[in-house]
Formats: sequence, structure tokens, C-alpha cells
Amino acid sequence: MNDTELGTHEWWESYKETVNNDPEMKVRGHDKFSENFYVEIGDERVLLEVDGGEITQLVPNPTMNQQWSFGVEGDREAWEEFVQETPPAFNHEIIASHYRSAVRNEDGHLQLTGNNKKIFQNLRAFQRTLDLMRVAHNDGGS
Repeated sequence: MNDTELGTHEWWESYKETVNNDPEMKVRGHDKFSENFYVEIGDERVLLEVDGGEITQLVPNPTMNQQWSFGVEGDREAWEEFVQETPPAFNHEIIASHYRSAVRNEDGHLQLTGNNKKIFQNLRAFQRTLDLMRVAHNDGGS
């Protein structure tokens, strides 16, 4: 388990390095995944600016001057489950978690927001980017 708390500046920098050095991300995102999206953990939002499958910038608390296509939101407990090395069912991947929130109105799961077309055009790379949160959080595990 990583000693750095989820969502801290150090955690996000470690996560950025994990994404940018991931060989699978280079295949899934190269020259294609260039969308900005945000991750909201409880009340804290971070914008991820992605170009060609690499995170170029992390922007804490983005304002109206920044633009994004979509985002994923959840309370801290849902994210803490999501980044576990072996996450519980329905918080193990974004579509399952979103389904529980959006369709079944269940609490404690993550929810996608924004431009659905952009989400699904970039789904595999976007999912890999989110899955790498788990890798970064567990020091390379999973």
C-alpha cells in the first residue's frame, strides 16, 4: 500500500508518472487520446489535460478558464474502494460503478459526467487511465 494519501499533490504526481510511463497506455492512447477530463474525489476536483495518451498537466480546482469534455465524480469512500488493489464488485471499473449510480440510484459508486460521445470515443484509453490510479496507489500492484 502506498503511504501517500489519495488525492494529495504527491499522489497526483506519482499517478501522472505512472500513466506517462505505462506501456499499455502508449498503445491505447498514442496519438488518439487527447481529451481533458476531471476527477472529483469528494469536494476536490483535479483536471487532467491529456495529449496523445500522456498527462501533460494536472490542474487542481479548475476554473471556467479551463475546458474539459467529461469527468468522473464520487465521494472519497467510493474512490478509496476503486483504488484498492482488489476492489469490491461494482467499484472495480468505471462502467460498472457508473451503472450502479446512474441506473440503479445506488450510493457509494462513481458517476460519469459530461460529453458521453467523447467518453465512449475514448473509452479504452480513459478506462486504462483510471485503472492506473490503482497501480499508482498500490506502488505498481494490480
